[in-house]
Amino acid sequence: MRKRITLVLMMLLTLCASLLPVSSARALTLTTGVINADDVAMRKTASAGGGVVTRLDEGTVVKILESNVNAEWYRVEAGTKTGYVNRLYVDIDASLPSYQLDYTGTIFNVQQDVNVRAEPSLKAKKLGKANKGDTFKVVQAYANGAWHQIEFNGAVGYVSADYMQLKANVANDLLSGIEVKGGTLSPKFSPTEYGYVLTATQGEVDINAIANEGVKVSIGNTGIPSAKYNIKSGNSKTIRISVGGVVKYSIYLVRDVLTVGTWNIKRGNDNVELQGWLIAAQKPDILGVQEVYINLKENKSNLLSVRTKNAQYMTFAETIKYPSGGQYGIGQISKFKPEKEEVTLLSSENKEQRCLQKVEYEIDGKRVSVYNTHFSYESSSIRKKQFAEVLKIMNADTNDYKILTGDFNAKESEFSGFARSFKIVNTSATKFYNYANKLIGMSQIDNIIVSKNITVLNARAIPTEYSDHYPLFAFLSLK
Repeated sequence: MRKRITLVLMMLLTLCASLLPVSSARALTLTTGVINADDVAMRKTASAGGGVVTRLDEGTVVKILESNVNAEWYRVEAGTKTGYVNRLYVDIDASLPSYQLDYTGTIFNVQQDVNVRAEPSLKAKKLGKANKGDTFKVVQAYANGAWHQIEFNGAVGYVSADYMQLKANVANDLLSGIEVKGGTLSPKFSPTEYGYVLTATQGEVDINAIANEGVKVSIGNTGIPSAKYNIKSGNSKTIRISVGGVVKYSIYLVRDVLTVGTWNIKRGNDNVELQGWLIAAQKPDILGVQEVYINLKENKSNLLSVRTKNAQYMTFAETIKYPSGGQYGIGQISKFKPEKEEVTLLSSENKEQRCLQKVEYEIDGKRVSVYNTHFSYESSSIRKKQFAEVLKIMNADTNDYKILTGDFNAKESEFSGFARSFKIVNTSATKFYNYANKLIGMSQIDNIIVSKNITVLNARAIPTEYSDHYPLFAFLSLK
């Protein structure tokens, strides 16, 4: 049975690593954000009950004056107004070094020409006209959400984003753009972001990779820069893109799958905002989080700071309570509303207390038990008891579908009890690849374990300096 499970995993799993620009993580200062939904409230205080200063449209560019206020707010400036906006509704891509690009813009989507205006408004003074096909240097892309600021006749002017196609000015070994039809790409494209989740909204998806003139681009093994992919509901595909004959980018195409992850965030590791950005870019439906710190008296919460627009529900399991009012433990963020929560303390001897968190969700009409844990690191004898206790609890669970996420601090051999009745995503037989299709290493201590009626379609490990652990994500299908 063990051999068969391993072979199935090797066939199903195409694993990769995200090479995100992390070297300057702690030095990063967030300066610019873009509102990602319509009618978003800017409030007088950093609270959902704060009075409304104004409401902001999707695409509005805001200046970030202060970040992570009360664990979930940005203090921002939009035009002449200042206030607080929930961070779930502010995309911070524009602040990241990999998104600060040099663009040119070409007039398109018009019959003949378009007006260039002195300000980003249809009511602003006209500076002249730009003809279809004309190309301009872009001073600032999305300078006011729906407008691009360009160099025009020795001055600056504005063109509606509806009529200007942007192209990043890049070296010949990078893409300048990826266009998609039939799905949504996450994160937003940047030449130096090499990995993407493409969530299909229909059965056929078109992908067009754009590079400098004369550069050879191939999607998959097609030899050409454009390709169509058919994907059935409940499926996943890995698509590699080569530039100049070298595999550089990877796209993880998914349709109607359950995305589950696990990550030890090391109490935020002074990178909690970028941890939140990385998590949001992977579009998880459920994420088990270890080393969570919460102090409501000081308005600090690592869990609140990493929840996403897609996964806003939170559950927390405390293992340590500090005299100062702080709490430490593990938690989950989820797209689904928790139906039932349980916490079981595990054998920890005289070491740091450990626990097993169980949250039940209703997913596509199925009752699913999602467990999360963080085992002791001090000795294998303690972990042996913890493995046995968790296995006993999960075997007694009457729900058909079971998922366990966690930092197990264990060698692969210690998982042997689970290997008989569950599927283990991360084993020594599992091959992890980075976006350039090169093998990477991934310790088995961070893992996802599922009941046998759950299909493991694909998985990803993401090397990052945002924590001392790599996040692991699995794409699953409930039979």
